[in-house]
Amino acid sequence: MKKIGILCGAENSFPFSLIEYINSRVKNAEVELVKVGFCKVGEALDYDIIFDRVSREVPMYQSILKSAALAGVKVINDPFLRCLEDYFFQYNLANKLGVKTPKTVIIPTKEHPEGTTSETFKNLIYPLNWSDLFDYIGFPLIIRLNVINNEALTFRVYNPMEFFSAYDYSGNKQLIVQEDLKPEAHFRVFVVGKEKVRIFNYDPNKPLVARYSKENNFVKPELKSTLETLAKMICVAANLDFTTIDFVLSNDEVYVYNFYNTTPRIDTTIFSDDEYEWFVFTLGDYLISLLERPKNTSELSNKGYNLFVSDKFR
Repeated sequence: MKKIGILCGAENSFPFSLIEYINSRVKNAEVELVKVGFCKVGEALDYDIIFDRVSREVPMYQSILKSAALAGVKVINDPFLRCLEDYFFQYNLANKLGVKTPKTVIIPTKEHPEGTTSETFKNLIYPLNWSDLFDYIGFPLIIRLNVINNEALTFRVYNPMEFFSAYDYSGNKQLIVQEDLKPEAHFRVFVVGKEKVRIFNYDPNKPLVARYSKENNFVKPELKSTLETLAKMICVAANLDFTTIDFVLSNDEVYVYNFYNTTPRIDTTIFSDDEYEWFVFTLGDYLISLLERPKNTSELSNKGYNLFVSDKFR
């Protein structure tokens, strides 16, 4: 009998709603929470599919899921895609696809990363020409960590003095510097199976329970089509089975801000009953459809190396 495993953390509703829905739809498969103890090298988890909702918070789970993927388990999302947590890499990939991104520059850390000294940085130009950076990005500009889902160190600065004050505060954390697009609107697009799309008006400045519009998420048809097309294209190129993609509208142009948010919070305190059911039914149906696909153990040598197989990236 085929098995689907749900790997989750503190969530108390969505994973169990998925399990209940899938069990109501299929009789020849088991769906359960993944149970993990000690894991030996070469040992495969006894699942055909694992839906991952928590590994980004638990390094042990990350290692186990990569091993499971090597053994032919379909892990959603592919654990080898964690390179997409790097904003700078995300924006380079988006540019390859022709998707607009804010002007972005990665800069050296203010302090040496742990375990390094000035001798480690023989290749680093010094002194840096900060004027070139300021001329390219312009003020005001955004300083943020180069890692997704961590906005603990984000500043909008209006002049060099404010910039260097924020830079000094950052210590040895890796930063990127971005233009401030002054968005006219924010959109969060959920994509399931690279095909099913749901678009929300989204305000990241509000508390989480109020960020998603409750007003039927009105989006003009032409803009909706653009968002859907870009979202699907990104997911196909990056091989993402489930993610949210954050877009902004600035000067009537669509820009992508982040497309690797694979564990967005989903529960009824945030979404309406209709919206919540869409997530449960759409993801449940997608997981069920994957049960018909056999385990693939023939591409083990390629796993983790050829992440983006489209000729566009050769």
